[in-house]
Amino acid sequence: MVYQNIAGHPVLFGIAGEKNSGKTTLMESLIRILTGRGFQVAAIKHDGHDFEADREGTDSWRHYQAGAYASAVFSSGKYQLVKNQRGTKLEELTAFFPEADVILIEGMKDADHEKYWCCDPKELPDAEKLADRIEKKIRKERSQMMELETLMEKIQLPEEGRNCAGSFPMTETVYQNWKNLFYEDTKTFFEEADKRTDKEQFYLCLYLRLACDLYPAFMEKGISDRVYFDTFYDLTIWYRRCMKTKGIPGIVEERWLSLPLQMKIFRLGRLQFEPDPENKVLHVHIPEGEPLLDEECGKSFAEADRFFGPEYTMYDCESWLLSPKLQKLLKPQSNILKFQNRFEVEKIIYPFRQAEERVFGEIREDKENYPEQTSLQRAVKQLVMTGEDVGIGYGVIDRNKL
Repeated sequence: MVYQNIAGHPVLFGIAGEKNSGKTTLMESLIRILTGRGFQVAAIKHDGHDFEADREGTDSWRHYQAGAYASAVFSSGKYQLVKNQRGTKLEELTAFFPEADVILIEGMKDADHEKYWCCDPKELPDAEKLADRIEKKIRKERSQMMELETLMEKIQLPEEGRNCAGSFPMTETVYQNWKNLFYEDTKTFFEEADKRTDKEQFYLCLYLRLACDLYPAFMEKGISDRVYFDTFYDLTIWYRRCMKTKGIPGIVEERWLSLPLQMKIFRLGRLQFEPDPENKVLHVHIPEGEPLLDEECGKSFAEADRFFGPEYTMYDCESWLLSPKLQKLLKPQSNILKFQNRFEVEKIIYPFRQAEERVFGEIREDKENYPEQTSLQRAVKQLVMTGEDVGIGYGVIDRNKL
């Protein structure tokens, strides 16, 4: 996902004590709790004795036995490194985890970082309360304001977009005036901003700065960095659309992108959720750019259940992905149909050419020119060539029946 492989400054917290004092048990509990709260947790254990890293008979063990001083094993999802080295320092190891929110360190009782001392496995502390202490430390040690460079890096904004935002002429006074107008009179804000000849670049620069200023509000509500950065990754999605459709750096869909800046929409994993407190409904949106994997959608709904609580009684969604016509175009194992089948489709809206825009990247009057690079493109093209539209469907999920 978006929040990974990025330089940062993790908090260090240690669990120390004598042998068999319950250190590992406490570490396990803290890792589960903090991970469950949305933090990325890395763990380091100091062994006072030399340890055996590889099982006898494995390929890496055979490499080591043959005389290699170091060995590495990796796959598409993880890697393991073993290296003979005297005098290894903690700083060398923590450097492997720049994307972590916190690094828990088992052992190293003489190190300088803050730590909890275990005395007896029967007298371990309340892990939830200790996790509260660590979470407070994480939030305290972070800057209360998000730096522009950090935000652009973490949402993977392309370099040209970073340069555009960094060089855009906007003084602090001008920025504050636009910021006040945005939050006090949104209608007038858009009327004035849309008059600009450089509005794509203007919106990109302004929205990035507004997102930075909003970071403390996310922290105050206990929302994790992962959700914050994933939510504002939408800026990168619509930056790429601007480059594709207009050939210039900037953003499009600026009214849609105003929603996260008002904390009216959040991305939780694969899906976005827009709370509607008045009707007790969570509107579901599907950001483009990634496969609609059924497992990932399931995780998003599960996270939304926890994130928003029980007061919202229903999910709903209005999208071409819920069009019943797709049942005839796609195979039953299609991820699109798996997503559609989560909902009870209540109504169909025709005609609507949203599907053409999403599937082909643009709506063309000469439908013969639509590409046929994927099975979905071929199926949709075959349908629209007959004069039909996929249309859009509206569906609901009763949360009380989940």
